Amino acid sequence: MRTVVVTGRKISPPPETVDLRVGQTLTLTLTVNHDDRLHAHGFDVEEKVTAGRPLTVALTAEQPGVYEVELHDPELRLFEVAIR
Repeated sequence: MRTVVVTGRKISPPPETVDLRVGQTLTLTLTVNHDDRLHAHGFDVEEKVTAGRPLTVALTAEQPGVYEVELHDPELRLFEVAIR
């Protein structure tokens, strides 16, 4: 499980790389202070996120590689997922 809070352009915890094995699932709970869109590359996940309302998504590792999980407006990299 990973919990991320975004306030303006500040990301807590700071961006880092999360390691997963193929078949593993990472549960992400994201809270932001502005409306935005969450995009998890490599997971086929793009979700609207509403200010002040936590969004929880499950990211299941299917293909090896390194993928970004980001917001679109402003463009912020929340973390990377390395699937091995």
